[in-house]
Amino acid sequence: MVANRHDDSVDITLRSYETAPQRYADQSAAPSLALCAFLDLLADTVGFGRVLEVGSGPGMDAAYLEARGLDVSRTDATPAFVEMMRAAGHKARLLDIRTADLGGPWDAVLAQAVLLHLDRAQFADALQRIRQAVMDGGVLAFTVKEGDGDAWSEAKLDLPRHFTYWRERSLHDVLAQTRWAAMCIDHIAGHLEPWLFVMARTD
Repeated sequence: MVANRHDDSVDITLRSYETAPQRYADQSAAPSLALCAFLDLLADTVGFGRVLEVGSGPGMDAAYLEARGLDVSRTDATPAFVEMMRAAGHKARLLDIRTADLGGPWDAVLAQAVLLHLDRAQFADALQRIRQAVMDGGVLAFTVKEGDGDAWSEAKLDLPRHFTYWRERSLHDVLAQTRWAAMCIDHIAGHLEPWLFVMARTD
């Protein structure tokens, strides 16, 4: 992968999604059994509440939660994904977790395979901003890749995407610093790399 060292890694990643949204959608499998269980836990925890989904992508996870009776606000930082969801008849809006007004208060926020693109400082800031956008007792559900450091990958899209890896202990630390209480952090074996599925409540 070749990129200008002064470019923001998230912006480079977003450009890759914008360049090949249909390729990403075509290569994105339906939610795995583990992800379905995670989304079911979120639905069971929230009931019929309002959920802000950060980074809806093609919208498969939102569709799953909507089938469970949740009111999901679909968003993405990639205009092509927003247009894809709108073309399929769904309401969707642009939202960049780094800068956007998150609105609310929400019963829950879902960020499935999204926050892993942020560096550690951006990640902590995002958790703090989400904390301010949910009601008391609100829930945050997110997934990140398990490991150390960070890396670029061209898997799936043949275009550069940047990932920050996390360990359970580090996640506990940053959750506590941003006033979240971890409900569960599950270790999930992924197709290529292991994942951490995280659910937390406001502290």
